[in-house]
Amino acid sequence: MNQPRSLHQITLRYSAIYLMLVFCTSVLGAGGLYLWQSTTQESLRLQSMLHDVDAMRGTLYRQMKELFDATFLDDPQAQSQYRKFGGEIEDGLHRLAQTARGAEETAAVAELRRAYQEIYRHTDLVAFGPVPSDERLLQRVLDVDLESGGIRAYETAFGQIDRLLVQQQANLQDKLSSLARYTPLLLVVPILLAIGLWMLTQRFLRTHFLQPLTQVLQSTRVLAAGELAQPVPRQGALELVRLADAINQMARDLAESRKALVSAERQATLGALVPIVAHNIRNPLSSIRATAQILQDPALPPELRDGLQGIMDSCDRLERWTESLLSYLHPLQAQRQETDLVPLIRDLMGMTALQAGRRGVRLQLQDPVQGLSARIDPELVEQALHGLLVNSIEASPAGATVTLAVRREAERAVILLADEGPGLPAMPQSATLAPGPTTKRTGTGLGIPFALKVFEIHGGGLQFSNRPGGGTEALLWVPLA
Repeated sequence: MNQPRSLHQITLRYSAIYLMLVFCTSVLGAGGLYLWQSTTQESLRLQSMLHDVDAMRGTLYRQMKELFDATFLDDPQAQSQYRKFGGEIEDGLHRLAQTARGAEETAAVAELRRAYQEIYRHTDLVAFGPVPSDERLLQRVLDVDLESGGIRAYETAFGQIDRLLVQQQANLQDKLSSLARYTPLLLVVPILLAIGLWMLTQRFLRTHFLQPLTQVLQSTRVLAAGELAQPVPRQGALELVRLADAINQMARDLAESRKALVSAERQATLGALVPIVAHNIRNPLSSIRATAQILQDPALPPELRDGLQGIMDSCDRLERWTESLLSYLHPLQAQRQETDLVPLIRDLMGMTALQAGRRGVRLQLQDPVQGLSARIDPELVEQALHGLLVNSIEASPAGATVTLAVRREAERAVILLADEGPGLPAMPQSATLAPGPTTKRTGTGLGIPFALKVFEIHGGGLQFSNRPGGGTEALLWVPLA
């Protein structure tokens, strides 16, 4: 029997065609984008140069006005304005020199600079030198040297660079028009290639995938109806053959699991009865404890008082065990809100301070990171931490210290709880949520599994380790807000 071909082998050539299409489209798109971007940048550059040239021309004539004001009107502000306009023209010439490209533009900018320097040479003497007493000499400087010589040369240089930039803009506009004419062709080629690839892909899917998969689906409907003995035919590509084998194996596993499913349903029924049983236990317990508390009287014999106290202690122990069992079995639904962890820890320490003081244990919060927030259900987290903190207090000897710390590690908030007790007999794991061992006389073994479940539903975790100097260290973490 011939080995069926795999989908990988069949799709290899289609993948190559697809990559060629992507490559061609990318090359065409990148080329068009580059041409459009380069022409746009060139247009902006020429526009900027034209703007600078026009602005310099206007500034020059404003500078000439200030020259005449300083010479004939004795305007005290004219000389400073003259210097200011001269600085603006020099800045414009510097920008033109930096922006210019090619020998022709560079030469035009240099000619414009030379013409302005010639003007500046004459006007600087008039503006800041002694005013000639001879009116004919002043007229020659202003009319002949400046107007007929320097300004005319500047206008000639201005007209040269202006015509050059306008011509280059016209050439650039022709280039953009040509690019716009060829743009539809750049769009049509990828579309035609995409249509061809779509047709090939449809044929491939129909022949090598859809028809065999339809047969697999029809067979699985038969299996879903309960006919687990009906196998899925092995046909089509290699992956579909392997899928048929996996479904057939699953059908065999399902047949073997039916017996286990019946047993699981029975256990689920028992789990549903637990809250009812707990309710029926709690009511008599409350009545028994209330009666024993009422009967407590200092005048009674010590043996009777001890018996009544034993009844109340037993009722309290059964109540705690029932509450822990219900908390553990009840599905936890976290009502998340952004919560500052340090105030939550401080409130928790306040709630357990009296219990710690009775046992002679000191509570300490080490260097908390202020403003460390996480999206948590504060009531659930507080309940879980309360159980762990009470365990640490009860496990620590008199004079010991229970230490808490809140810090940030990467993208998570970490709470550290360390005591100086004897340590845990076994390290609980996050995957083990069954009631664990307890060393307390009234313990239920459900405190640690409950805390594990709370932190896991928050996307965090809980790890325990024995401290080298004695005691237990609990590391708890949740993602940051």
